[in-house]
Amino acid sequence: MRKLLLSCLFLLMLALIAACGNGNEDTSADENSEDSSAGTDSKEDAQASDEEVIKIKVGHIAGPDESYSIGMEQYAEAVEEATDGRVEFEIFGNGQLGGERDVTEQVQLGSLDMSLVTTGVVGNFYEDVTVFELPFLFRDLDHAYNVLDGDIGQGVLDGMSDVGLKGIAFWENGNRHFTNNVRPIHSPEDMDGLKMRTVENEMFLDAYKLLGADPVPMAFPEVYSSLQQGVIDGNDNPYPILWGKKLYEVQDHLSEVGFYYASATLLMNNDFYESLPEDIQKTIVDLGKEYAQKEREINKEIGEKAKEEVIADGMEIVEADDVDIEAFRKAIEPLHDKYSDKFGDTIDQIKEME
Repeated sequence: MRKLLLSCLFLLMLALIAACGNGNEDTSADENSEDSSAGTDSKEDAQASDEEVIKIKVGHIAGPDESYSIGMEQYAEAVEEATDGRVEFEIFGNGQLGGERDVTEQVQLGSLDMSLVTTGVVGNFYEDVTVFELPFLFRDLDHAYNVLDGDIGQGVLDGMSDVGLKGIAFWENGNRHFTNNVRPIHSPEDMDGLKMRTVENEMFLDAYKLLGADPVPMAFPEVYSSLQQGVIDGNDNPYPILWGKKLYEVQDHLSEVGFYYASATLLMNNDFYESLPEDIQKTIVDLGKEYAQKEREINKEIGEKAKEEVIADGMEIVEADDVDIEAFRKAIEPLHDKYSDKFGDTIDQIKEME
């Protein structure tokens, strides 16, 4: 009996030990499971955090000291700050990704997210924007700003979605003036026979012909050497470009004619824009419009400095007050009539605006 009792006690102790072992294993398994789950959650949180940072790749042609570059850097910083770091910009300036037509194509295709492009180039992709490039369309800068920042300008920006672009705002390239190596220009008669470089654009070819000049389509990188060698007599540029690209070194005369006002369009790939959260979309657009004003001020300051520099270098300036602007406007009227069918009543609406 005693042996039987000892045996029972022994078996009971073995059962208790086994039960404790199994409990530890279960607890360990549960802990391992929790550790594994925690690790998975951690990875998912990290991935989610990575996904929340929106990278925006920007390409443009301007050098570091030009208004496009300075304005874009400030705009990018403002967007990053306003979104608490949820947006980050990667900016490739100075033509690293190609010329203006190249980067516009890239934005349209989606291989580039954003760019700032002279509006005349954007006209090759969305024709309606070309109306803003008509020579002698705007009376002055305030008139241009009121049009571009108002309903007419917004209507054109919205229409760009039809060609895969999100038009955000109109920034600035500037008023383009005539420069040449032959004579000062005071009136259309002074343009007679001058070989003037222009972009390969029917509207500008027609404009120069109406003014009596001989237009020569030419890529911008060829302009400096062509002026130097006498292939062309002159061209049109705003002060910042004249100075920044050192064209004053090969030009004797500048006339403040204001041939046309060149804006610059802040663009984004439309599909990319539509994929963004609504608050990010709003920030990009609101700050894009706000920094249009800032970039214009930057461009104005650079232009004033540029004018001083080219005068100091010996360039002869015909001030705006000494130019017969009305004679130029009258000479160019047939061009406005020609394009009135294409742009409907937009030209008249622009002229009627204060």
